[in-house]
Amino acid sequence: VPIHIRNLISAKRRARFKWQRSRYPSDRRHFEDLARELRNELSIFRAANYNTYVSSLSPKDQSLWTATKRLLNYHTVPSPLLRQDNSWARSDEEKAEVFHSHISSIFQPFPDTDPVHTSQVYEFLDSPLPPSLPPRSFTPSEVSFIISRLPNRKSPGYDLITGPILKHLPRRALVFLTYIFNAVLRTTHFPLIWKFAYIKMIPKPKKLPTESSSYRPISLLPLLSKVLEKLLLKRLSPLLESQNIIPTHQFGFRPNHSTLQQCLRIVDFISSALEKKEYCGGVFLDVAQAFDRVWHPGLLFKLKKILSNTYYLILQSYLRDRYSVISQRDKISEYIPIKASEPQGSVLGPLLYLIYISDIPTYPTTHMATFADDICILTSHPDPLSVSESLQDHLDNLNSWCKRWRIRINQSKSVHLTFTLRRQSCPPIMFDNIPIPPANHVHYLGLYIDKRVTWNPHTRLKRLDLNRKYGLLRQLLNRNSKLSIENKLTIYKTILKPTWTYGIEL
Repeated sequence: VPIHIRNLISAKRRARFKWQRSRYPSDRRHFEDLARELRNELSIFRAANYNTYVSSLSPKDQSLWTATKRLLNYHTVPSPLLRQDNSWARSDEEKAEVFHSHISSIFQPFPDTDPVHTSQVYEFLDSPLPPSLPPRSFTPSEVSFIISRLPNRKSPGYDLITGPILKHLPRRALVFLTYIFNAVLRTTHFPLIWKFAYIKMIPKPKKLPTESSSYRPISLLPLLSKVLEKLLLKRLSPLLESQNIIPTHQFGFRPNHSTLQQCLRIVDFISSALEKKEYCGGVFLDVAQAFDRVWHPGLLFKLKKILSNTYYLILQSYLRDRYSVISQRDKISEYIPIKASEPQGSVLGPLLYLIYISDIPTYPTTHMATFADDICILTSHPDPLSVSESLQDHLDNLNSWCKRWRIRINQSKSVHLTFTLRRQSCPPIMFDNIPIPPANHVHYLGLYIDKRVTWNPHTRLKRLDLNRKYGLLRQLLNRNSKLSIENKLTIYKTILKPTWTYGIEL
């Protein structure tokens, strides 16, 4: 605080003390004048400090993004967790125990509803492996290239090894790492210490922070494990592409495929039906706990059919004997055995999930569109009854497939939509004898698609979101702000522009 403000504070205190003793009106006026002058000086001082702070913001040291997150209320306030007995977990140790109980119940496959199919899966897994050629060994140049592409600011695993540490390794250390990675190919054994993960619980947006189910588990794996996974991914991707394992309607986790391209396929199909004056029925399905409930024997069954012995045995070792602990600040829970799921945060997890759902059934009269676990089924016909019959037949096949592979659809969060310019709608449809709720619009891959494809709900909601964000960032973006023009443009292009330009091509 400057010396002249400190002098004003002392003078104001003396004047207040004098007025409180004398109660003369002149002393009160003198005290109020000093208080007013002090408020003005403090206001000028705070404004100068804020202008200095704003002018020093830069995206290079992350200070600009820290300021925008603070204004956009992206910070989360620690909240107690509600236990099953309705008591509260307040300390970090108690929260870790609650999360431990929740995650232990999640990382389990759904109950078996088809014992005959399950016995066939285990019988096939116990059958001998056919002979195959050994894979090509990894080279130090491959390892060096992958390490050079590692991000510097990613959170490390339990071993605290970060990207910059690996990037500063000498050539000889990279050769030794290559020996270890090639030993994995030779022995078909994924190191146990690289399968241990810290789990950070990240709050889901617009969910109650007091419920343990409102948090998403993110696995922090050792960085060397991710390097090995990237090496394996580089070998597995061409094999899967050559065999066309991933269906063409799957756009998730694939290079050169985006959410907008999938939305374009859907909107084009709907628009064609509307131009023909047909009814277009759409079902948008929500897969319950898609990544957390992957049935490992079922996944290994599909991997054994498409991969050579070496890669199959490595992935078998990769999935087995996985353990995690919940990390809640400086408190750690007990060990959690992972009996299902694909580790969220791993490199191979998304690819393994795509393989697991690669044989999802299609139907001749329907149009399929999937993006990871987001499933959309469309069909069109002049008769609304025929539209519902086609969708119902496809859903019946999908229901049988889900029961075989222990996948569960959340009917209450799924949506049935009739795209038409007429007043009549298609008859209701059901999944596993439970009706799918109808709706007038659906939120799919960031777009709000209404039944007439007018985009009115999308533009209205995006305009409200854009106005809200601009209102929160106004003090940084207005003409009186001392923030540089370059930083204002950076904020606009990074935060505001994507809000209204996403999907503008459609």
